[in-house]
Amino acid sequence: MVARNAGSIRRWAAASGGVAALLLLLMPLPLPPEGPDWRALGGSVHVGLFAGLAWLAGRALPPARRGWVLWTGLAMVSAGTEWLQPFVGRSAEWTDWLYGTAGAAGICGTWQWRRSVRWAGVIALGLWPLSWEGTMVYLESHAFPVIAQPSRLWAERGWSLNGVDLAVARTNVFRLNSDPPGVSIPYPGFFRTPVCSDWRGIRALRMDLFWPEAVPAVFAVRVDDRPGNPPYADRFQREFAVTQGWNRVRIPGKEIAWTAGGRPMRMDQVRQWGVFLVSGVSFDYFSVGTVRLDMPEESP
Repeated sequence: MVARNAGSIRRWAAASGGVAALLLLLMPLPLPPEGPDWRALGGSVHVGLFAGLAWLAGRALPPARRGWVLWTGLAMVSAGTEWLQPFVGRSAEWTDWLYGTAGAAGICGTWQWRRSVRWAGVIALGLWPLSWEGTMVYLESHAFPVIAQPSRLWAERGWSLNGVDLAVARTNVFRLNSDPPGVSIPYPGFFRTPVCSDWRGIRALRMDLFWPEAVPAVFAVRVDDRPGNPPYADRFQREFAVTQGWNRVRIPGKEIAWTAGGRPMRMDQVRQWGVFLVSGVSFDYFSVGTVRLDMPEESP
């Protein structure tokens, strides 16, 4: 009787934990601010959440089903929740799936280990997102004044996308495909919060942009020094025309130092920069190469 009651309690705890996890993962919540600290926190939460689910579910299962069977089920749950999150106003991240499955593996593969060793391993896995994000921050800081480089891992992540899907082409350029294809979305482009936010003294922002369409188009470079989505007059924005093929873009730093409304930009507090299409024309894709800032000691 005692064993039967214990089994019922464990099954109830596993079911309750599963429901609570689904609510946490699928509840419509405002997206957190962009930044490595929030990405690290989110990764650690996924490790701990799925480790806890694996422990609760494993205690309610026969020993033979606590390994690969349980891990496969939790990996599918993690993938399913990531797939559903865009439908509730949240973002799907493959790294969240990876961290979730790693947390589950930390329990499913260690049932024969001592409890203290098992949970020490889970804690180590939970610290991995912090180490990873710290490495990416170091690499991006070391690359400055380059602020986007397609051939570097740090530059392939951390983007906010609007109406495009980002991929890195074999030619080492950022390829921004229309997403969804054939549907016109206003101002498609990509935006990024830089690790190095002090742009004081820059001489210019330079990049190359490839436009494949025969019809000319107008693009814009945007720089924000305030959080959120400041209005046009309260940010820097410079439009430029492109034609078919590669276009070399150079925007002087003395222009970036002023908002469209005439306010001096806080160049030591750059919050976000981005490139987007202004013209309402259809396109399959456009490409952007390395983006860098010319600093005072460099030649223009």
